[in-house]
Amino acid sequence: MERIYTSEKKFLKLKQMTSEDGKNFKELHIHIMNIKGWLRGIHHHYSKEHMQNYLDEYHFRYNRRSNRDTIFDVLIRTMVHYK
Repeated sequence: MERIYTSEKKFLKLKQMTSEDGKNFKELHIHIMNIKGWLRGIHHHYSKEHMQNYLDEYHFRYNRRSNRDTIFDVLIRTMVHYK
């Protein structure tokens, strides 16, 4: 049998806070601004239908921003160091 929870039951200690122009969640607002700038700069046009794909691509690139190696470089390095 499937249980259905309302937000009040599931998150009893959840407290809504006002943003105060981004002061409470500064890093989150910066991240959102970076996503918006990336969307406008790279895609120029985007649709709500594919928004999850755009976000997936952005976060894939964001999470790998410090690792600039290509797949080819990783493959060669792995082959050279293989025992």
